[in-house]
Amino acid sequence: AFLALTASWCEPSVMVTDRPPVHGIGRPGAPAHVIGLELYSHQMVLDTGARHYGLMYCVAFDKQRPGVAIPGEGYIGMPEPCAANWYHGGFFDLQINGQSLGSTPIHAMTGRATGARGYIDFVFDAPQAVVRVHFVALAGGDALYCQALLEPKAEVKSLRVAVRCYPSAFISNADRHVLTPVRDIPQGQRAELDVAKENWLLYYDRIYDAGYIAPGATGAGGCSVLWPASQADKVSFGVGSYGIDTAMDLKPQLRELRFVFFDYTGRRNQDAIADLRARAEGLGQELAGFAFTDDQVARWPLADKVAEVQKVLATMPEEQEAAASYQRWTAELGEQLKLVQAGNAGAILAEATAADTIGQWERGLPALRLKALLNGI
Repeated sequence: AFLALTASWCEPSVMVTDRPPVHGIGRPGAPAHVIGLELYSHQMVLDTGARHYGLMYCVAFDKQRPGVAIPGEGYIGMPEPCAANWYHGGFFDLQINGQSLGSTPIHAMTGRATGARGYIDFVFDAPQAVVRVHFVALAGGDALYCQALLEPKAEVKSLRVAVRCYPSAFISNADRHVLTPVRDIPQGQRAELDVAKENWLLYYDRIYDAGYIAPGATGAGGCSVLWPASQADKVSFGVGSYGIDTAMDLKPQLRELRFVFFDYTGRRNQDAIADLRARAEGLGQELAGFAFTDDQVARWPLADKVAEVQKVLATMPEEQEAAASYQRWTAELGEQLKLVQAGNAGAILAEATAADTIGQWERGLPALRLKALLNGI
């Protein structure tokens, strides 16, 4: 079973699918440090109609280390549309003052669709900062927009985002390449970018192009990332024969980081390259002005919603448990929405909690309405 959340059916929309969390035990074949530990993963999918992006939180837990999350190979993965491209086991790692967010258990993972947009949020209340890693997809679009928003708890001396991919397939007999706006870096070489001129990277494999079939593997196509040129101090990577890790050292005074990710599954290299070259300048301008804020949470009409649920509950005095839940949620949302609307310290956690509470509120209403209707028959 899963929960699918969409905007109105009569307009272009994004479907957000929330799949049930999965619990397991680390078995042989998993990274050695998580074998025998409890594994936890939770996946949501943004389907724009043109492309679907699955995003997953994945970590391990050790009962001997309460309050600590243990990433296997990462903690924010992208299992769809291709597990290899932006790596399903962990493709995005934000590090503040040298400390990865991944060691802090996630505070909230939420997904929602509003209008022609779909959102998936990863919120962390880490020792260094409260952070929301916010992914947005647009109806009919093939891009995945990403924002990392920070509320520091202490001085931020360094910011790094590390991204990982295995272009086109999990293979070792590869011919990996990384294309920038001005050069192509082949397998076996290391590169440090000219950050003023090189603000996007396209990762691809010249052998395993999309549709190339060999024993044990089929080429999917490449992937790419773009960011504002003014955001980075240093970007470097080595073009490995298997995976490629890219380290982005970002300006530590920033409180907002922006990216656009693409997965070109099903598209041949020459098409992906031509597409990105043609769109890169426009994408950069779009990203600079992109409004990541979902004001649907801040503008959620609490008073109207309270009046609606009270009217339904008034016909069913026996529903004391439901009445108590809605009374509790009303009080909580009153405080949370004040913080969200003010936009001050605490707004990130308040928005995450409010989005989760609103989801519970809305999910409970159809059953209450049906029961009230049946009672009136």
